[in-house]
Amino acid sequence: MDKRIQAMRISLFALALFFIVGMGAVLASSQGSLNVPEPVSGHSISLEEITPADVLARVQLLRDTLELIRFEMGKPLVTPSDAIATNIHSHEAYFQALTLYHKADRLTLELTGSTGIPPEPISLSTLAPLHIWKMVNASYLRILTIKEELGLKEIISERPEDSATSLTETGRAIVQANRQLNLLQERHFSPSDVSQQVLLASQYAKRLLSRFPPSTVTLETPPLVRGKQPADVFLRLVECYAILEKVAQQSGIPVLHLDLPAAKSVGISQQLEPSDVYDMATLLVSDLAFFYTHLKKHDSLKPISYPGRTFPSLVYQQATVLLHQLKALEQLLANDPEWLSR
Repeated sequence: MDKRIQAMRISLFALALFFIVGMGAVLASSQGSLNVPEPVSGHSISLEEITPADVLARVQLLRDTLELIRFEMGKPLVTPSDAIATNIHSHEAYFQALTLYHKADRLTLELTGSTGIPPEPISLSTLAPLHIWKMVNASYLRILTIKEELGLKEIISERPEDSATSLTETGRAIVQANRQLNLLQERHFSPSDVSQQVLLASQYAKRLLSRFPPSTVTLETPPLVRGKQPADVFLRLVECYAILEKVAQQSGIPVLHLDLPAAKSVGISQQLEPSDVYDMATLLVSDLAFFYTHLKKHDSLKPISYPGRTFPSLVYQQATVLLHQLKALEQLLANDPEWLSR
């Protein structure tokens, strides 16, 4: 049974990555066969009417339903984390919602033996609150499947959120839902899952660097340092994001602001799991993929195959390669601020 679950899990991630790297797109949801409540705001499920408040209301509905399941399973309640990000944009919130879908689908597979249907692709350049809502709703439908399987009869109603709700508030709520899902899964996210995301981020960075003459880019593979832990990888990825944020500012690309002292404090003071590191790696992928869509010419990237058994030390080495790539990009565009328009 474990081998079957592992194989199905890998195939799901491979399919998701095919959409992301092969078509320059990410996943958007279909409503499925379960009863889907309309937004409590009364808004129609349309590009014109769905707002961040609608998304947050659906996230909270998912979290409330997840709490019933957590209680039934006898699993621990997640400890609220400090906010380390502000000014979250659509593509960043969407990638967190995409992660939410994968985690919800994995938990549903473990508890019911069923998997969801991967939603249709959509271009990063056209993302709006509607698409985030649809992905959150797809995740909610997976959680509803578990609720029905467990025979939980409690009725959970969606509550309206303040119309002034921002994408930052919505993104933070999605992260908290992701963290709770981490504690419910029997097969937790592993360093191998993190590695797959870091390698994808590195592949995007490599393509961005290819816009400059080869003679100006010199990179060496850093040595493997054994004994690293997930927190070490997390802190290295925080370093990567600090550079990426500078590159974004120089290039006029909107990305969220990461509170570096707060992020480093999380890495130092908390016992981080690979699932926490996975979320940070996904953030880097979301912004580098968004960068990639701004190039005048961009072709498909090769899918990143599942790397098999991997330990944090190797992922740390891969993250260090990414850090060097981003530093090289920062140096190169200092004298070429219009590089994206070439």
